[in-house]
Amino acid sequence: MNKMMKAVAAVMLMAAVVFTAGCNKPEDEPNNDETVTVTVTTITPSDITTKTAVCGAEVVVSEGVTLEELGVCWGFQENPTASEEHLSTAQWNEPFTCKLTELKPNTVYHVRAYAKKGSDYHYGADKKFTTEKQPSGNGTYNGHDYIDLGLPSGTLWATCNVYAETPEGLGSYFAWGETTTKADYDWSTYKYCNGSENTLTKYCNDANYGYNGYSDELVILQPEDDAATANWGTGWRIPTIEEWEELKNNTTSTWTTQNDVYGRLFTSENGNSIFLPATHTFLYGQYWGGGYWSSSLFWHPDCGNRLSFGSGAVGTGGEPRYAGLSVRPVRSIE
Repeated sequence: MNKMMKAVAAVMLMAAVVFTAGCNKPEDEPNNDETVTVTVTTITPSDITTKTAVCGAEVVVSEGVTLEELGVCWGFQENPTASEEHLSTAQWNEPFTCKLTELKPNTVYHVRAYAKKGSDYHYGADKKFTTEKQPSGNGTYNGHDYIDLGLPSGTLWATCNVYAETPEGLGSYFAWGETTTKADYDWSTYKYCNGSENTLTKYCNDANYGYNGYSDELVILQPEDDAATANWGTGWRIPTIEEWEELKNNTTSTWTTQNDVYGRLFTSENGNSIFLPATHTFLYGQYWGGGYWSSSLFWHPDCGNRLSFGSGAVGTGGEPRYAGLSVRPVRSIE
């Protein structure tokens, strides 16, 4: 009987040990009974310019909680999310600040701070700010007025054509690479050839077009062959084809009249504009198309790149170098 009682007592003792062990939590197991809190604060945007703003985030979490990411997200609509434009850091235990760049001038943006814990995102309040307006960079250089259209490159565009006194003035025509006007525009009168398109003597990167197989590596007009530089002085030049494309792609173009002259008005986001008068296709007492040289050689060297337009379209392409086209100068921002 005593042996049986001892066995029962041993079993009860083992059960008590197992039960007691099962009730204890390991020391590294989190306490799930407490509510996890993540409080995110969006720092008010500051140092706002035309294209940048300083934004930031702060976060307070309950003890023992860790985060993967702290950052800010922004967009044009209220309450942006981290799936949109965002900047972040893994150093979440201190305030995070960053500079947003490449913003648009005079534009309303919304920004929110966020914190990421696992697959969950916690957001701060939406903050709204407006970038500054593009300042007017209009002015005069060497006696000729220019307009700042707020283009990405900062290129400044003249208000008039070479030899024109007003924005709607036609000015004079120049062959590509020539700096003076003339009565006849033909290969026989062109400066840099020996009478035809396949006898070029300068700006010829294909020997098939060169006089006696001549070739060089020149694809942009040199200052001495630039009608804008030659007539308006150093600091002015003919725009490259890339600068014409930039103008075309970053402005709104409208066929209109200015002082009874037809042409296209190019208006930028900053509100500034330039007027290019139509200078070609003379019908019914008026010009109906425009042709303006770039300083860039076309892909086959008997042509130069140019901008052209009419009442319905604006485009770029090649034009035989002997042709007489208008010149609208530009200058680089200082």
